[in-house]
Amino acid sequence: MPYPVQLLTTVADCDAVLASAQSELQDFQLRESVLGRRDEKTSESAASAAAELTSLNATIALLTPLIPTLPAGSKIRFSNETSLRQATHRREDLVAARPTSGPVAALVQALDLRQVQVQTAEIQRCISEVTARRAAL
Repeated sequence: MPYPVQLLTTVADCDAVLASAQSELQDFQLRESVLGRRDEKTSESAASAAAELTSLNATIALLTPLIPTLPAGSKIRFSNETSLRQATHRREDLVAARPTSGPVAALVQALDLRQVQVQTAEIQRCISEVTARRAAL
């Protein structure tokens, strides 16, 4: 749907709209750049956390049945219990952080970025239409 540029009746009207739109465009382009970088980092973080979670689950699955078979009080049992405890705590930390750094956060970041990209394109379209109107006056 075209903008109602016919409402602009003077070059000054067009210039005022163009100045406002250009300022807004600069703000959105900066925001797009920031969100683009944040989107990359969140996606990388989500992938890294997923890989680490898979590794921790494997470690926990291996150690859980092994520990009861080891001699009580032995160094090897103590070492494996410590490893299991550390893996379990790290897994809990990763699971707790998923809302802010996991796949959900990555998707929300991508959504934010795409919203800004759509707004940027719309502002550019408005600028084009107002520029054409200005040239016609």
